[in-house]
Amino acid sequence: MSKFLNDKKSRIRCKSGNSLHSNTPAFARLILFDFLSKISIRNSLIFLLLN
Repeated sequence: MSKFLNDKKSRIRCKSGNSLHSNTPAFARLILFDFLSKISIRNSLIFLLLN
């Protein structure tokens, strides 16, 4: 029984690892987009303050 549970657990871990690997570009894009939007917001605020 424990052997069966371990097999199932490792299979789930493998599956989640694969999904994480396939989602990495989307995750990186999300971080990059967030970063760029923060920079652009900060730049526009500076621009408004200078004017």
